[in-house]
Parts: sequence; structure tokens; C-alpha cells
Amino acid sequence: MPAAAADVSGVRFVVQVGAFADAASAQLMRAKAQKLGLKTYTQVTETAAGNRVRVRVGPFATREAAELALAKAKAGGLSAVVLAL
Repeated sequence: MPAAAADVSGVRFVVQVGAFADAASAQLMRAKAQKLGLKTYTQVTETAAGNRVRVRVGPFATREAAELALAKAKAGGLSAVVLAL
């Protein structure tokens, strides 16, 4: 039931596979995720320690879909986490 409620409220989910200070490192991680068949995008965010490039997979309409992508990323050796937007 919570997943259906999330869908109705417009909550979306992403899988974050990394956040990097170095754009080249972010692109390497993005390439690794894409080789696993995952659709990626990057987002630059400002932090107290400077800009970071987030590498994310998604977005997904349900947590279940995000969890499937998370499992695929982890099976490919990537460290990842599901986030709600």
C-alpha cells in the first residue's frame, strides 16, 4: 500500500551510484552503470565541501522499480542507494 500512495503523491525514486568532486570520476562511474544497461544522468550540486557531480539511475515511479535497478547495480559491483525525490 505505501508504494501506491507514493505513486499518487508524485514521489519518484532514483538510484544514486556515486557523488564525485571530479567530473572525470563521475563519467567513469556513469559509463560503468550504462554498461550494466542502466539509464543514467548526472546532477551537479553545491555542498559545503564544494560542487559534487551525482551519478543517478532513473527516475522510477515506484520503489520496487528502483530496487530492481539497485539490485542490478550491486550485482555489477557498484555501491548504490535508493533515494526518494
